Amino acid sequence: MSPQVAGASGTSAGTAAGTPTTRRDPDRRAAICAAVFELLGEVGYDRMTMDAVATRARASKATIYRTWQDKPGLVADSLIHHFDQITEPVDTGSLRGDLMALTGSSCELANSADGEVMAGVMSAAARNSALARTLRECTYEQKHALHETVIKRAVERGDVHPRTSPHLLHEVLQALVLARRLVNSEPLDEQFARHVVDDVLLPVLTHDVGGTR
Repeated sequence: MSPQVAGASGTSAGTAAGTPTTRRDPDRRAAICAAVFELLGEVGYDRMTMDAVATRARASKATIYRTWQDKPGLVADSLIHHFDQITEPVDTGSLRGDLMALTGSSCELANSADGEVMAGVMSAAARNSALARTLRECTYEQKHALHETVIKRAVERGDVHPRTSPHLLHEVLQALVLARRLVNSEPLDEQFARHVVDDVLLPVLTHDVGGTR
């Protein structure tokens, strides 16, 4: 979660280098980012080239290389653009219901074309620290508000201790879904979601925090 492709000119990579252009022409940036995501799904990170992105987006190579210095920076910006919409988690009225909805959404994403892209980029990110930082932003920092909301609701209902950490929910849920997706290759279905919620998340989140409950 990479071999770098040399750019044309410029001294900074990724989004920083692309800021002036993207501000002038957000539609062009969106088209390029969409082309990147399509190609990641079709050929994977290692086989995707910046020239192929230019062709797919009907943009000049000069535009691509002037805005993004290298492939990791281009992919990082495209991931941020693709996953920039975070929806409010559904309020089911119970901690178990909220966790089932959250886990179901995570499994649905992992099973989707987006999940396939993310799995491939994760492999490349192990070889590129900038890409790894972007993946953390997309998979953790941008989604942390979801887990904060679920835990806040549970605290207000009295379902969990006020000191229960949203980080714990995210770490455990992500670890289980990723392991299932990348290692076990077993179904990410409703049965798995129930197992995660009933056998892992609920016991972990409702345990006696610090022995004070």
